[in-house]
Amino acid sequence: MNDATARAVERMLAADPLWTETGTAGERIGLDRHTLLHAGPPFADPAEICPPILNAAAAALLFEGMAGGVEEARALVRSGAVTLRPAQDFGVVTPLAAVVSRSMWLHVVEDAGGSGARAYSPLNEGGGPALRFGIVSGAVVERLRLLHGAVGPALAGIGPVALTGIACEAMEQGDELHGRVGVASALLTETLVARLGGTGAVCAFLKEAGQFFLNPWMAACKTMLLAGDGVPGAALVTAAGGNGVRFGLRLSGMMGEGWASAPVAAPQGPDIGVSRPRLPAIGDSAVIDALGFGALALDAAPLLRAELGAAAETAIAAADRLLCADHPVHGRRVGLDARAVLLGGPVPPVCLAALHAAGEDGIVGRGLAWHPPSCHAEAVAAVDRLSRAGFPDAPDRRA
Repeated sequence: MNDATARAVERMLAADPLWTETGTAGERIGLDRHTLLHAGPPFADPAEICPPILNAAAAALLFEGMAGGVEEARALVRSGAVTLRPAQDFGVVTPLAAVVSRSMWLHVVEDAGGSGARAYSPLNEGGGPALRFGIVSGAVVERLRLLHGAVGPALAGIGPVALTGIACEAMEQGDELHGRVGVASALLTETLVARLGGTGAVCAFLKEAGQFFLNPWMAACKTMLLAGDGVPGAALVTAAGGNGVRFGLRLSGMMGEGWASAPVAAPQGPDIGVSRPRLPAIGDSAVIDALGFGALALDAAPLLRAELGAAAETAIAAADRLLCADHPVHGRRVGLDARAVLLGGPVPPVCLAALHAAGEDGIVGRGLAWHPPSCHAEAVAAVDRLSRAGFPDAPDRRA
């Protein structure tokens, strides 16, 4: 780890993520009605958009009342009348194929440590028909109406929620905070339901949601990474995600300038039911693993570790060689150094659900995906180029 990366890591370690409020994307980030946010790096062209994200975009446009039917909604995206942009360019992290539209409610997570870093994530839809699974149906649209018409407004006055303590307790009980978040979600739900009075439709939804912790935790991880962003010459990974076609990275020393991306394979692991074609890795939840949880913390999740088999052992062995420093609260190694990959280190893993490539069957399995090594080479080259050019420090680039 060079001196610049060490400075970025020091900033990251000082961050204390706190879920402070909830509000719509239009209010919180100024999202306009003709823009949708998606996971991972940008698409080169609307024709490149994978079927699950195209489906999610169609469902979002139906929810927003901007189209009368699925084909009309898809046509708005294909024509460019509605633009898809990377969520992390706005400080937002969104799971799997989920897109964010103007009326959708977001968790707002801020660094209570004082860096000014802030990140956002959409509300988790729970199981059943869900936008993040990349399918479009009347049931998905109805779930969006429930989530953003009732649950979001109910959470607006919930008050600050400390996420770090929940995460630490959950890891002690077998969560690695990406593929397994059941304990963390139960702890969070207990807090939220108590503050909401314990009864009613919103409390019933939260009790059944199952993975509700995942989305605010994504924003918490992104907040910590953003606290270390904007350090010239630093190779700390501060953005990571897949769009179902390519996987992308940004490093602290890239100063928010573009993405380094490359084609990516699908997550490999157990199927759900019969084997079906899997979509290449998708989702901004890769920021969890880039911080050092998820696939790089499978030693804390024995049940998931056993389910993933030999691949999990490879991922666990990679952690010490890729991660930068011990976290003062979590007591684990955190912070992914892209230079370590170029210096003969292992390829970083991500623990992900696998979506049906055609966008028809939702989740078809789970497993591990791996960063394309060329992303790290391209990103480090960009950092070195900007550093040689004397790019100034830019703390204002933290979302």
